[in-house]
Amino acid sequence: MNAEVTRESLNPESGDVLVVDDFPDSLALYEALLSEDGHRVRTALSGKKAMTMVDEREPEVVLLDVSMPGMDGYEVLKRLRARRGGGPAVLMLTAARRDPNAIEHGLREGADAYMTKPIESRELLARVRGALEAHRLKRTMESQRRDHIAMLVHDLRHPLASLGLVAEVLQADDLSPDERRSSVVTMRTLCTDMARLVDGVLAASRLEAGVFTVDPRPTTVRTILAPTIASLSLVATRRRITLVFEGDLDAHLTADAIKLRQAIDNLVANALKFAPRGGHVKVGVHPRQGQVVFEVSDSGPGIPATERGSIFDRYRQGQTGRTAGGAGLGLAIAKGIAEAHAGTLTVGDSPLGGAAFHLSIPASP
Repeated sequence: MNAEVTRESLNPESGDVLVVDDFPDSLALYEALLSEDGHRVRTALSGKKAMTMVDEREPEVVLLDVSMPGMDGYEVLKRLRARRGGGPAVLMLTAARRDPNAIEHGLREGADAYMTKPIESRELLARVRGALEAHRLKRTMESQRRDHIAMLVHDLRHPLASLGLVAEVLQADDLSPDERRSSVVTMRTLCTDMARLVDGVLAASRLEAGVFTVDPRPTTVRTILAPTIASLSLVATRRRITLVFEGDLDAHLTADAIKLRQAIDNLVANALKFAPRGGHVKVGVHPRQGQVVFEVSDSGPGIPATERGSIFDRYRQGQTGRTAGGAGLGLAIAKGIAEAHAGTLTVGDSPLGGAAFHLSIPASP
């Protein structure tokens, strides 16, 4: 292993940088500064050469001069942004004076930042480090999104495949009335599961876009919880899980009943998913210091303390226990709905031996 690679392995902030400038002296200066800071640096004297080097190995950051003969910086930038995934982070260099038109042109084409020559060394290093951090975060998010989509498709394939099997059963001529009714109930349950997944995707998209809103109105606990208990009791019965409720169903509160029901639905479905066969899930609601607290607890494996800080992240999955696997939208959506009500969603240990989720919202707006 050479010294350059060793330097990168010791410094997680170092990265792969390509410097493009038609002045050899400028290239030598930037290369020296960036190499000293631990980065792996390649240089190109022209836009054409730069694109060849990008094709050979895409860098994380491109330090790009605007004014070059032949293929100028704008054309290089345009080609970089046309690459799959949008290409690397690009820091564009202007001439010795700031040209608003040049800056506007570059930003419009997708430049991440501008620097004016001569560049102060500390600014150069800080800009490159910042671009590396942003680029890596973007790539991490893209990877997590791809994984999330793959898991979502997997989750949808199961009820779809089951629907196909039940449909084949219904085609049989010798089904008894009880068998036919049971098959229809199963199909409706599978359709409900699929609808919950689709609703989750829509809610997650709105949360991410910042357009998720709630419309709090006077309602009751019964309006929110009764449909959830009724629909998921069938799941609990099938898995021989005892599902119980504690609290006052006629208690009043102010909330967006439909969306809060979706949050509780996700929490109860999550508890039923991880409670063992023959286990217990308890749903409760209690007033507490101007708050209405919905509690969903189970006798499942619980949540490791090391993963509680990330369990509500939309595109992050745990590695062990109940946080591994699945599309992972339910808890993130429930948290988003709680926060949209100016409330909170937290997780802790359950007296039943598993996890306990507490969704708290103000008793009145």
